[in-house]
Amino acid sequence: MNGAALAVAMTAAVYLLVVIAPGLLVGYASGIRGWLLAAAAAPLTYGVIGIYGPLVPLIGLRWNVLTLLAVSVLSAAIAYGLGRLTRTERRPQSLDWPRSRHWMLAGAVLVATGVGLLAMGRASGFTAIPQWWDASFHANAIRFIADSGNSSPAALKAVNATASNNFFYPNAYHVLDATVQQLGGWPIPQVMDVSNGFQAGLFSLSIAVMVARTTRMPALAAASAILACAFTQFPYDTLTWGPLFPFTAGVALIPALLALLGRAMDAPSPGTVLTTAIAGVGLTAVHPSVTVAAVIPAAFFLAQRWITRRRVPLADLRTLLLIAVVGGLTGVFQVLGTLSAAGGGGSAWKADWTAWQAVEEFTTGSRSIGLPEVWLAGLCAVGVIGLFLLRSTRPLLWWLVGGAVFAVLFVLDSSSEAPWVRAVTQPWWNDSWRLDAIGAMGSVVLAAVGLVTIGRLLSRVTPRLTSVAAVGLVALLVIIATRGLYVNRNTERLAQAFSDGPVVSHTMEAGMEELARLAPAGSLVMNDPFDGSPWMWSLAGAHPVFGHALILPGDAVPAGPQRMLLFNRFNMLDTDRAVQAAVRDLNIRYVFVSQGQIVGAKPSPIPGLKGLDQVRSLTPVWRNSQTAVYAVSSQIVDG
Repeated sequence: MNGAALAVAMTAAVYLLVVIAPGLLVGYASGIRGWLLAAAAAPLTYGVIGIYGPLVPLIGLRWNVLTLLAVSVLSAAIAYGLGRLTRTERRPQSLDWPRSRHWMLAGAVLVATGVGLLAMGRASGFTAIPQWWDASFHANAIRFIADSGNSSPAALKAVNATASNNFFYPNAYHVLDATVQQLGGWPIPQVMDVSNGFQAGLFSLSIAVMVARTTRMPALAAASAILACAFTQFPYDTLTWGPLFPFTAGVALIPALLALLGRAMDAPSPGTVLTTAIAGVGLTAVHPSVTVAAVIPAAFFLAQRWITRRRVPLADLRTLLLIAVVGGLTGVFQVLGTLSAAGGGGSAWKADWTAWQAVEEFTTGSRSIGLPEVWLAGLCAVGVIGLFLLRSTRPLLWWLVGGAVFAVLFVLDSSSEAPWVRAVTQPWWNDSWRLDAIGAMGSVVLAAVGLVTIGRLLSRVTPRLTSVAAVGLVALLVIIATRGLYVNRNTERLAQAFSDGPVVSHTMEAGMEELARLAPAGSLVMNDPFDGSPWMWSLAGAHPVFGHALILPGDAVPAGPQRMLLFNRFNMLDTDRAVQAAVRDLNIRYVFVSQGQIVGAKPSPIPGLKGLDQVRSLTPVWRNSQTAVYAVSSQIVDG
């Protein structure tokens, strides 16, 4: 193993430790055991970050791995103490399966994890820079937290909204990745690529445990686990489009949250209430729209539960109230921050399809690649029949109906620009990619039902095959037919985000590294928000004036009048006293321009960076084929 591969392996090991260990500690202290504990670990870790991340800076502490360890131990001690005080009887939680069934489920989750990592590794090498719009913000947010130790969601205004009075960006995803980076000092793109590479595996574990807990069917749980890595719509599309890194991390854990909710409803106790509430805070701290999305299948879960029982037990209502209260109290910073920053979120995406085209795109999964997921679509079709043939799958109807709701929202958003459609899809930015991803979670389970149905029918016509062996044989045939669970297809999709440019190429990165050697600590670098230069912060440690691309005119106010003045008139530095004052106030000593270009952004350069060679107060000091660095006259900066 060479040095680069060893570094990636170490990053992966540390990431798993950071994302799993704190949640395992809290969950175990709360009385959670078995597969549910394994699935709950990641959302509980995010929950711990969501609770204490905003609090740590307020008491004058820096966020690092020791902070995470301390607050995790504190949370575990509180959970354990509550359990001891109430002396609640713990009911058995383990699945009553033969050991071989547990190994089968573990193997399925490991296969899905391996496929997800293989796709990401082949696409990015776990070191490449993601090229699309949002990636620079996420990278700079991680760098800011890792360097400053400031884990407050409001502090991320430093990236690109320094003049905002009510900025709040849920940052649990960034805090966790920053903790990994602090431990190893690895490049930010490597940390993000490894983190994102594990999302298919975390989703596989999450949805498998939800299915297992709901149906007690090991074959169906294993089938769900193994198919979770195959659908392009999630997580591969959302790791490319945007890219929607925190959203993907949150959606992957929705099934785990609902598995915890089911446990809390079946066996209410301080531990189950507390862990469900903390996991809810965790998803909110990763991305609030994910929590909103989780409410929809949760509502159908409760409806099916109450309809089946033909009553609404007061104990259920009491448990729900307790979860809401505990979640509101422990997640008060997340709730208040999200509300204070609310009011935006919607985007006017153009509806390009007819309703029938949107239905076809959803059912075939052909949107991003252009080719249908034939075998998965076929399994889903069989799954519809299987719901009638296999009574044991019907406890999952609530999950399938929840997925169908998002499928309908996807069709509406893709085919209509009606105001009411915009209103109902606004929590997800009117973004059909997000709706498609959430809806695909229902497709995963429906396809798994189809796989198990074929296996059961095969065992009936071939008596020598047990039902589990038949399901395993069908799963193997699906893997072969899809050429490794569509790993090539999904690698191709991810690779679209990891080319050498157009946002940042290796040549541009070399320019950023040279800039970092020139720019003194504490100074800012004037840059174009649309040419890839915001990456200078996360890649080289140089601090840009614009840390992310602007969406104008909305971002002009949070960016602040001085920065927008420079955006429009920096090239008037020789004569404009207001520009000179802004340069002094912001301590801008260098200018960086490149040939990079964010897809979908206005063509660079911005107005204020045109014709820089004619500005007498700027001196070219370094240049390569794609970048140029100018020094600002000391007479301007120092007054």
